[in-house]
Amino acid sequence: MVSNHEKMTEKEKQEHRDFYPPFIAEKIIELNENRDINKEVPTKITDFYPLYTAIWKISNKAYQEEYWGKLGQWGDNFGETIETFRMDCEAVLDTSDYAVEMTPKQREMLQKFLRIVEDYSGDTTTPLSRYGENDQAIINDPRWQEIGKYARKVYEELSGDDLDAWEKTIMTKNNT
Repeated sequence: MVSNHEKMTEKEKQEHRDFYPPFIAEKIIELNENRDINKEVPTKITDFYPLYTAIWKISNKAYQEEYWGKLGQWGDNFGETIETFRMDCEAVLDTSDYAVEMTPKQREMLQKFLRIVEDYSGDTTTPLSRYGENDQAIINDPRWQEIGKYARKVYEELSGDDLDAWEKTIMTKNNT
């Protein structure tokens, strides 16, 4: 049986690899090539690729500066990223139906990270930015930048990616 969706071209695959860290890029490609994966019940932390994407966005100031706060233009924003992260993280950490397979260290880091993000977004001194209206203030907030550093550690622990090495590779490609 032939599926009715378009497979990514090699150029599109490369564009994903040039934009996203390796784990996320390969997961996007895998999901495109094997749509039946979406029908499977997620049981391992690696099955929750949108969570990885949200964590990476939180860790990446350059991404935030480029895509957050577009106010009606295509883009992303603090509010959407945090909501996606919070919902996916809570689902992964909720063990009432079944436990998502991950290491104790990964679980501990996710729990801590969720608490840090919730504390920041719920703090009355944090600028309210549901639709991107105060994203620039958040991006430049030293407290948010510290959260981004921890997000980077969480992302690397979950994915196995080395973000420093990946960023150097991307910078080298862009400078050639």
